[in-house]
Amino acid sequence: MIYELEKVDMMTVEKDNPTELCLGISDEVQWDHHVEEHLLLLQEKMNNYVTFILSKGYLSATKDKEYGSFAINIYFANTPDDMAISFLQTYQNQLLGDNLPIRITCEVVEPDYNKSDDSK
Repeated sequence: MIYELEKVDMMTVEKDNPTELCLGISDEVQWDHHVEEHLLLLQEKMNNYVTFILSKGYLSATKDKEYGSFAINIYFANTPDDMAISFLQTYQNQLLGDNLPIRITCEVVEPDYNKSDDSK
C-alpha cells in the first residue's frame, strides 16, 4: 500500500529471469485529486525501495542471495495521469543516469467487481 512507506509490498523472482529481484508497489490512490501529494508519496515509497536495494535489505528475505538487477513494479488501481507518467519517466532516467541496475515498470490493475466470490 502506498501509505505504508517503509514496507515492501511485494517481492518475487520471475522464473524466466532468476537474476532479477522484483519489488512491487501497490498504489490504490485515485489520480483525480491531490496529484502532487500522490506523486510525493510515490516518490518517497520508490526512494525507500531504492535504499532497500542499495543497502541490500533484501538479503535476509532471500537467504543471502545476491541479484544482478532489480525491478520496481508499480501496480496502479487507477490509470496514472500525464504528470505521473512524466514523473515515472524522469525517475527511471535518473536511475539509468546513476548506472543503477533498477528498472521501473507500471501496470494498471483495475478491480474486477463482476468476479464471483466462490468462498461462500
